[in-house]
Amino acid sequence: MARQESSDPLKHLLPGMFARGFDLSGLKVSVAQPAPANAYGADLQLDFLGQTCLRTNLVIKRVLASMRPGLVVEIVSDNLSAVETIPFMLPGHDCVHLATVHLDDCWKIFAKKVGA
Repeated sequence: MARQESSDPLKHLLPGMFARGFDLSGLKVSVAQPAPANAYGADLQLDFLGQTCLRTNLVIKRVLASMRPGLVVEIVSDNLSAVETIPFMLPGHDCVHLATVHLDDCWKIFAKKVGA
């Protein structure tokens, strides 16, 4: 019997999050705009504007752990403490830091999952 693919792109990009029943309510999670709208080819965008450092870091850890290898995530935050710690947690989740971009009102951090 053929395996049915989910029509929800987030379930395809983050299978571990949905398999564990993790609640993403209150968080803006979306499939990123196609290139060239996002310069680093992000597959997924996480919007943490207005969120605390602790919530931001905990959710990011879960997302990174459940991402498929090869995917690029764009993390948007206006919390400087979170922005400073995120690049240091990436290697622990088999991710590489591609860039941090400072805009007028927020930062965008781009990371790529490289291993299983």
